[in-house]
Amino acid sequence: MKKLFIWLIILVFLGSVICLEAKTVPKPEDILGFEIGADYHLANYDQAIKYLQLLEKSSPRVKLFNAGPTSMGQKMIYVVISSEDNIAHLEKYKKILRQLSLVKGLSPDQARKLAREGKAIVYIDGGLHASECAPAQHNIQLAYNLAVAQDEKTLHILDKVILLLVFANPDG
Repeated sequence: MKKLFIWLIILVFLGSVICLEAKTVPKPEDILGFEIGADYHLANYDQAIKYLQLLEKSSPRVKLFNAGPTSMGQKMIYVVISSEDNIAHLEKYKKILRQLSLVKGLSPDQARKLAREGKAIVYIDGGLHASECAPAQHNIQLAYNLAVAQDEKTLHILDKVILLLVFANPDG
């Protein structure tokens, strides 16, 4: 009986460790092999997307979408980052945004109500010009920082804002 109890404790402990490990959000440098901003190192689009896919799997605040093919046939991926609750209700916020942007049939009171229910949308793109490397690198680091932040100010922002991070020119 004592051995069974000890094995039970070991199994519970191992299960807890495995669950904690599964929730670990990878740092960019752990996947890319270098820190963002390190001299003589730039993550290319494929590396960035590979990292962001891992980030999406490990953080409920991050969701990736495919906007379709680029002119050179690559997938145009964009990242949505917000609170876990906002990510879970993205369709609701898309509907509100669509209603507010079309305005048709909305009274001023209805528009105000929708504006209160909706979230602010912030769009940040990086990598539009091939000679400007910092913005695309910034997207990777910002995504990580927002995925792991626990401070009150950032959590408040994530609750109020839905962020779209876009690599504006994946074709280079």
